[in-house]
Amino acid sequence: MDDKKLLTRVKTCATSANLGPGFDCAGIALNIYNDLEVYANNSKKSCVSLKGQNIGGIAKDENNLICRTIKKALEKKFGASFEDYQKPIEIICEINVPVERGLGSSSTAVAAGLLIANKIYDLNFSITELLNIGLEIEPHPDNIAPCLAGGLVISYKSKSGSYNFEKIAVKENFRILLMIPDYKVNTNGARKLIPDTIPKEDAILNIANFAILISRLKDGNLENATDFIRDRIHQPYRKNVYPDSLSLVEELNNSFEIPAAISGSGPTALAFIPESRFEYFNAEVIGILKSKYPDFAFRLTAISNKGSYCY
Repeated sequence: MDDKKLLTRVKTCATSANLGPGFDCAGIALNIYNDLEVYANNSKKSCVSLKGQNIGGIAKDENNLICRTIKKALEKKFGASFEDYQKPIEIICEINVPVERGLGSSSTAVAAGLLIANKIYDLNFSITELLNIGLEIEPHPDNIAPCLAGGLVISYKSKSGSYNFEKIAVKENFRILLMIPDYKVNTNGARKLIPDTIPKEDAILNIANFAILISRLKDGNLENATDFIRDRIHQPYRKNVYPDSLSLVEELNNSFEIPAAISGSGPTALAFIPESRFEYFNAEVIGILKSKYPDFAFRLTAISNKGSYCY
């Protein structure tokens, strides 16, 4: 690549949405990153090169989600004449975020496109504007917002109809355990399993649990958090999609008192391991889990407060 002009480098992070009761509004950025390099391309069209696992089926031409997002950002800035400003680029991607595992892989691509467009075309969009542009491509604010902003983020629709978010400072006295099975779940298919209406008592439980869970994460007090991470409005309806993942979540919550939930639409499960219980977890829990769930990969990570960025 020595003969090609480097335009920017980008890092985009994995995310975990919902956090149990925070369906479609809460998400955290994780310290797992895709790495991208963007070069000027002498050909007439943009292209994408991919490295990593489970990348089969990802488009390598202008239909790639990154390229489509760049076009959308340009269209928002320049209107119908956006193609006059567009220039062909080559994007080299090293994919480290597992694809279609409930860790925001699509949002990493959307965030990459937004950040690349903002950088190389000097669009000067704010992060909130980038979020709303991205949502026209990928309608999941609980992934895109933390991917862009980092940290624990709660997204919401404002009175004007556009989306915004609040970043919540948390006391990081815990590690995050990801339990990733060797199969994919399609987000759109999983969403169709959730009914349009839910019982009132289930909505009340989720609202109460979510409020307390966020308060506890802010304070760094995860005592009894297995009570507050419970969900009744999305995980139960999708149990047949990821039965082993939900069994793992229930075992962590009920047998080991370690707060756990399904990450996004699954199939990855996520658990919060407090520092005070880390020794216990390593000595008493992880061996049992690995023996009982041999088809899962177990990966410890942490919150990324920086989120995604160009450099």
